[in-house]
Amino acid sequence: MADALLATLILLPAALTLFLKSNAALGFLALCGGFAAITLSGSDIQHLVGQTKITSLTSNDVDLGLLLVPLLLTLLLTFKAVAGKRQPMMHLLPALCAGGLLAVVAAPMFNSALNVDITRSSFWKDLQNIESYIVGLGLLSSLLLAWGAGLGHTKSHGKKHK
Repeated sequence: MADALLATLILLPAALTLFLKSNAALGFLALCGGFAAITLSGSDIQHLVGQTKITSLTSNDVDLGLLLVPLLLTLLLTFKAVAGKRQPMMHLLPALCAGGLLAVVAAPMFNSALNVDITRSSFWKDLQNIESYIVGLGLLSSLLLAWGAGLGHTKSHGKKHK
């Protein structure tokens, strides 16, 4: 069960990217932004939610929302942003890295909700060992795709001179 959950979390962004022809580079960067929001201001956001008297939300729910909402919204809003035959395959690496980062960060949050102990899985231990490579490759490939997209646009200079 733990391995199936990890595989689902890893493959979900890649499947959505290929199916929707979305920009996985922006999706990875949005996921990194959500992770930064959890890391830097998660306790403040949980305190704010506690002030609203919403008792059904736990801290894991808030953290999952901060992770998943930016990623999913980005993949939905960049629907059909990737055109051509080779372009979707170029977005596969950042999509898989987004899935790997999502699995590393979100899987422990599912432990109590799904009654699954992910920490005993050998796949989980392997994933933790390559966490820095996932982030590095995802960031590098996302930035290269974003920079490459900017190079494809040429400025028109109005009238052509003879």
